[in-house]
Amino acid sequence: MQLGFGPSKGLTFTVLTLLQIFGLYIFLKGFLLTRQTFDLQGKRFEPWQDFPLTQYEQEKKGDTLVKKPITIPSQKAFSRTIIVLIDALRFDFTINAPSSSSTATSEYYLNQFPVMQKLAQQQPASSLLYQFLADPPTTTMQRIKGLMTGSLPTFIDAGSNFASSAVNEDHLLRHLVNKTMYFLGDDTWVHLFPESFAKERTFDSDSFKMLDLDSVDDAILSRLWGVLDKEDWQVTIAHFLGVDHCGHTYGPSDPNMKRKLNQMNGIVERLVSDYVDEDTLLVVMGDHGMSVEGDHGGESVEELISTLFMHSSRPLTFTDEYYQAFYHRMHKARALRLGYDIASISQRLKYDATAYPVVAQIHLVPSLAYLLDIPIPFGNLGAILPDILMPQHADTHSKMRNVLHMAQEFRANALQVKLYLDKYAQQTHQLDFSPEKLQLITHHLYAAEEIMAHVMKEPDFSSSIQKDHTIYLEQLEEAILEYDAFLVSTIKYCKAIWAQFDTGCMFVGIVLLGFSTCASLWLMHCEPRASYRRVSIVGVSVFAMCLAVSCLRYPFSEVLVAGGWFEKMEHMDWVGTCLAVAVCCVALTLRPQETASFDWYVILVAQIVQACTLGSNSFVIWEDRATRYVLATLTMVWMVRNLQVALTKTDRALALLYPTLLLVVLRLTSAIGQCREEQFPHCSYLHSGMLEFNLENYTGYGTIAFVVVLYGMVIFTTTTLNQVSGLTIGACYIIPSIMVLFRIFYEIGAKSLKVEQGQNEMPLMVHHVLDVYMPRIVYALTFIGNNMTLADWYFNSRPRRAMSWALFFLWTPLLAIVQRPLGAALILVSPWIVKLLTTGKSNSLLVRLTMLHFLGHHLFFAAGYQATFTSLPWKAAFVGFDDMNYYGGMILVTLATVAGYIITWFGWLVMLSENPHQRQTLHLLILLQSIPTFLSAIFIFVLRRHLMTWKIFAPRFLFQILLQVGSHVAAIILERIVE
Repeated sequence: MQLGFGPSKGLTFTVLTLLQIFGLYIFLKGFLLTRQTFDLQGKRFEPWQDFPLTQYEQEKKGDTLVKKPITIPSQKAFSRTIIVLIDALRFDFTINAPSSSSTATSEYYLNQFPVMQKLAQQQPASSLLYQFLADPPTTTMQRIKGLMTGSLPTFIDAGSNFASSAVNEDHLLRHLVNKTMYFLGDDTWVHLFPESFAKERTFDSDSFKMLDLDSVDDAILSRLWGVLDKEDWQVTIAHFLGVDHCGHTYGPSDPNMKRKLNQMNGIVERLVSDYVDEDTLLVVMGDHGMSVEGDHGGESVEELISTLFMHSSRPLTFTDEYYQAFYHRMHKARALRLGYDIASISQRLKYDATAYPVVAQIHLVPSLAYLLDIPIPFGNLGAILPDILMPQHADTHSKMRNVLHMAQEFRANALQVKLYLDKYAQQTHQLDFSPEKLQLITHHLYAAEEIMAHVMKEPDFSSSIQKDHTIYLEQLEEAILEYDAFLVSTIKYCKAIWAQFDTGCMFVGIVLLGFSTCASLWLMHCEPRASYRRVSIVGVSVFAMCLAVSCLRYPFSEVLVAGGWFEKMEHMDWVGTCLAVAVCCVALTLRPQETASFDWYVILVAQIVQACTLGSNSFVIWEDRATRYVLATLTMVWMVRNLQVALTKTDRALALLYPTLLLVVLRLTSAIGQCREEQFPHCSYLHSGMLEFNLENYTGYGTIAFVVVLYGMVIFTTTTLNQVSGLTIGACYIIPSIMVLFRIFYEIGAKSLKVEQGQNEMPLMVHHVLDVYMPRIVYALTFIGNNMTLADWYFNSRPRRAMSWALFFLWTPLLAIVQRPLGAALILVSPWIVKLLTTGKSNSLLVRLTMLHFLGHHLFFAAGYQATFTSLPWKAAFVGFDDMNYYGGMILVTLATVAGYIITWFGWLVMLSENPHQRQTLHLLILLQSIPTFLSAIFIFVLRRHLMTWKIFAPRFLFQILLQVGSHVAAIILERIVE
């Protein structure tokens, strides 16, 4: 007799969870992109150092050196600099729309910030206005980092916005540390550059915890004018947040936006009139734009386009026709090389985008370094703005002298970038940065050097500098264009290279996900019991075979790494992979104990078909509607299943009633949600921002009716819960629910109020109570009620069904309080939606459980979320907290995002408590997420170079990972409860 090996269901689910997590870890290792940073400080380059580069290399072979051009000194550096960063300052906020335009009268953000455009038109020599193009992701932390380092972000940076950490590479502020620098505003700067700011000259404000539109801006203004009136300051940085917060709260087209833009306009006017002289540089800029909903974080045109304005009392640029034509030629060449869609900007933002140069945000770094006469940070990839290059004693008639100065500054910029490329190649040993690979871009640099060397060989060149020799002038222009082509091509090349994946890691991850999904599918109909002999033979054999196969890679390691395979796979990763495959193979050797029913195959096919839509960007964009379609179809299948066992007229009536009610609920809830940027203009949802208590229109009456009905449902639920679980547990539900209703009422009412200057303390105190103390009471009562319910069930043998419903209702206020008003209402009534699905015979159990899965998807969309970074509920992180708490905030944001799915997992608990012999169906809970995760990983692998990978597929895949892990954890917990 052989000894049997039979792990429990809980252990089986735990092993399957670990297998999935390990597969996802390996896949993400190859998928998430990073770049290596160097904590090296940039140095000052002599303009004609090592000239010419091509000749310098030949000099080692004994050739003679070419004579170097003369160095044209720059203008005196500005001794004082004011940097004003207005968060989310989209470019069309700063230009005037024609008064006859219908858009100008309907959009509150237009024609409210005219000072910069006015100065650019009236003082073109000393005022420069640009369209400032951000690199996605358009989150504040990444934008500030790029604005100060000149580096490019990678996708993995997007997740860092919530927990800013110090920058570990060179940046502009490091070179300004010897100057007297003041900082006011968003504390993200202090977290990123802690060593750059003296505590006594830093007046930062919490960037996340904002109670209104004005608190941070008012704190800045209370100190800004006093700081500027002092004599000791040399650099002053002010980061205003009100415009961005107004967008998040009300959207761009709102009277509050008009007020905030007018305020910013007044601030810039005062700075220009009172504090800017010939020795002072004023820089006003936005870090990113603003979507049509008022958010940011993605890569739509509205989110990418912000503003850059530079002004001084002394000239910053040449205004003669020759120079303006050359600047336009350079900006146009950059736009073409980098693929800027100028026509799309004009179309989306309703202004002529060709009238203003489009410059990348990383170009600011070398430009400010030039104006302030400091070294360019080591890791900068930006190209200096040609408009600002003016030599000392500039004379518009000395074109040769001025253009030669431009050439020398572009060459210094090119030397800095080439040094960075050489260092990156030396440290990383990546073949993509080898001289052979970089030849595609360095040939521009060498071409410019050859042109300059050819010019310097001409005997009369030096004497022609003051004479504007036409031929030499054209050659200098060509050299500048080649230097610029090298700089811009480097940006384009690095963007492409830093989007390189470790395809080997991704492939291994897909294999592991596939094996573990198949094991879960097989174990659904198998009793996990086998002899130790079988487990030992199969497990050890497969492990040894996999280990041997993995060792075969060593002779070909250089070739594999060069091809982007297994570069990030470490030894323990290979051991873990072999072990995971062995475990899956052991599971697949088990024999099924029962035959799968027809419903299993129908559900499996339906889930595979639905998961296949994740490979289509159109289906991902419109997933909210596709989910409703699948849910409605399954409801019809449920209705047919009910009719098959209905014997009496009453049974047939009920068989039709509950599916019909669910269809009605589905139709009603399909009217609320949030549109993706890609869905416009074919999307229109009711959202929380539309609720108001204004009785002058139908919306006000509808809002009041909505609150009254919601209150009535809470009272009815409490009465039911008291009958089932007792008064104490009922009180643990009614008190938090009433508090949620208070918050809903307050948030709707607050949207109808204008936030005025000089407000009294009462609204802030009420806000603090509703935002901090009430949520804490909800958390505490949920914890108490949850523990009392479990204790009552465990010690007093309460029916499992009553305990399940009590837990379900107790958790809904906690999940609701972190939502927006409509989402909170939906979560509060969701148990009654799930109640419809708990009614039915055992022949429809699998269909109803599958419907719960898709109901979770539907609740996610109806609560106002999409699989995009911009729709994440960041404000939920502060519900119940005075200050930023990273771990608590992370938990609350996660709970708010997946609240709809948690509701359906409680639904699984209720349905399985009524059918405890169906614990095997918990495998379905895992499979319904494992299948789309596995197929989504395949699609990401195949479509990794697709244009929409980072905008559409990657956020959806990361969200799927969250659901995958959540469903596995839920299955483990549910198995323990219904055991």
